Amino acid sequence: MSSAEVTFETGKLTVSFSDEVISPTDIINAVGAGGYTAELEGVRKISEPKRSFWLTDKRAITVLMAAIPLALGALLQLFTGLFGISIVLLVAATAIAGYKPAHSAVSSLRSFVFDMNVLMTVAVIGAFFLGQWLEAATVMFLYAVGTMLEAFTMDKTRHAIHRLLEIAPSEATVKVGDATRVVPTDMVQVGDIVVVKPGERIPIDGTVMLGRSSVNQSTVTGESLPVVKDVGDPVFAGTLNNEGYLEIASTRRSSDSTLSHIIRLIEDAQTKKAPAQQFINRFSIYYTPVVIGIAIAVAVIPPLFGQPFSTWFYRSLVLLVISCPCALVISTPVSIASAIGAASRNGVLIKGGAYLETAATVSAIVFDKTGTLTSGHLSVTDVVSLNSYSEDELIAVIAAIEARSGHPLADAVVEYARDRDITYTEPQSFESMPGRGLKAQLDSTSYYIGNPRLFSELSITDPAATPLVSAMQHEGKTVFMLGTEDCLLGIMAVADKLRHDARLAVHKLHDAGVKHIVMLTGDNTETAKEIAAQAGISEFRAELLPEDKVNALETISKQYGRVVMVGDGVNDAPAISRADVGIAMGAIGSDVALETADIALMGDELINIPYVIRLSRRALRIIKQNVFASVAVKLAFIVLAVAGMATLWMAVFADTGISILVILNGMRLFSRKI
Repeated sequence: MSSAEVTFETGKLTVSFSDEVISPTDIINAVGAGGYTAELEGVRKISEPKRSFWLTDKRAITVLMAAIPLALGALLQLFTGLFGISIVLLVAATAIAGYKPAHSAVSSLRSFVFDMNVLMTVAVIGAFFLGQWLEAATVMFLYAVGTMLEAFTMDKTRHAIHRLLEIAPSEATVKVGDATRVVPTDMVQVGDIVVVKPGERIPIDGTVMLGRSSVNQSTVTGESLPVVKDVGDPVFAGTLNNEGYLEIASTRRSSDSTLSHIIRLIEDAQTKKAPAQQFINRFSIYYTPVVIGIAIAVAVIPPLFGQPFSTWFYRSLVLLVISCPCALVISTPVSIASAIGAASRNGVLIKGGAYLETAATVSAIVFDKTGTLTSGHLSVTDVVSLNSYSEDELIAVIAAIEARSGHPLADAVVEYARDRDITYTEPQSFESMPGRGLKAQLDSTSYYIGNPRLFSELSITDPAATPLVSAMQHEGKTVFMLGTEDCLLGIMAVADKLRHDARLAVHKLHDAGVKHIVMLTGDNTETAKEIAAQAGISEFRAELLPEDKVNALETISKQYGRVVMVGDGVNDAPAISRADVGIAMGAIGSDVALETADIALMGDELINIPYVIRLSRRALRIIKQNVFASVAVKLAFIVLAVAGMATLWMAVFADTGISILVILNGMRLFSRKI
């Protein structure tokens, strides 16, 4: 076996091994010898309804079982003289609550590892040695309560993430000829036609082949409003079909769906430790042996100078109990897990604690323009008819000619005509004039469509058109004109519109304390200036090639410090990779975006950018609070223990109490909207 790594937050053990040396069964047995259970990931089990943690988890059952003899033993010791029966009950409570920690302690010692289980077991044995039966039982019981609460916290977070996967139906209705049959979702093959009725969840990723409906994608993208799906549109497993009948061609197996991919990435994110977590993990390796050494010194050195052994031995036990770094060790992972879980519920995939922590410290955010600040979809913004030509006639002629063109603005014109129910006929002839425009014959009339330069070359001008064209171009719009060989008939402009929430997102980023917001684009300076002004961004760089964007990021990073780059995840992949934190917009269905970015926004909601910044900063504040509280309480009680002013009771209540507070503080990230 070459390596083994446990991810506490997801309960996953990743092992690298050779089949020739060791088998999976041997590894499972070794895990069992350490007091834990394991099973191979991916083994299909019979689905069972989820039952209460308090009735099924071994740690919860242990606590409930140990509470009865502890309570009876304590009452007998405090209010009767039946000390023999009381001791039996207290030893029984200690054995029940302490079996698993003691078993784990033995396994740890075999590997020369001194962990929290070793500390607690030694402390309890020492208390028995001194005849402190009630204190020993209480120490082990409260330690069991603490570990149970940690397990409950991680169980809650883990199941909150996995509920995403459970959203996808376990069965699908597959169309076979004119009939249908219901099959398990994991049996659906690529290319199968799946029928989804109104009110049902979509079981697989696919493409709509028949039907039209609005689909609620909030479970995957966090979008608040349903999205209309028509023939040819993609749909995703786990989303809800609202009111229409759909036939969907499967494009992926269920195990490869976008939802499954998201779950795997969230689980992998837990293994990418934040710098603070890496430090605490390294610190705890050296901390425990040092504490044991100090405890031994406290127990041994004073008696050498005539002090009573029992007194200093008791103080060393108190020191061992209070020194357990439970709260410190879980202070960061519980906060990271809660933050990643909260983000996933809002359609944001954060791929590791390191990125969450870095996002909290950025001083500049860089936005790509096309497809990020803007929709990336051209639409008609202005229609101006000239020389007594009607607006509908102008649209009909332009649409008829542009329908034969492959230019991106042609789609915008045809869509505009369709939305206004304007019909048009096919031109009799069609000629493309590269770099200038189009020429076509329609109803025996020759028409020209093109940029102002074309009509200047043709000497077809109109005094009324010049100021209009200039104003539209100044606003960053693409302008083209329609005319005959004799006169101009009209002007049309198209533009890539700013996203509806772009200005609000920029405003909220400023409110969150982000001082520098920069826009990068390959468009001309005039267009860039107009879009930046609309979005409320004062700094922009225009006319950039993809490699220029990377250079611009380098410059911005040197000028302002840590930088976040927000792009569409495909064209901006080099820049996203270069940034300290790369954020991809609209990553749903895009494997490139999911793999390239450090943080992926599943939907197209720009407002999630300030949400990520606020979440990361709040998470960092809570981590610092947890670490400070853990260390402060430990140091205070270590001093009290050595001075003889703390008892085992105080030590165990302080240790368990601060652990609970750390857990609850971290859970605030998960349970509350930022």
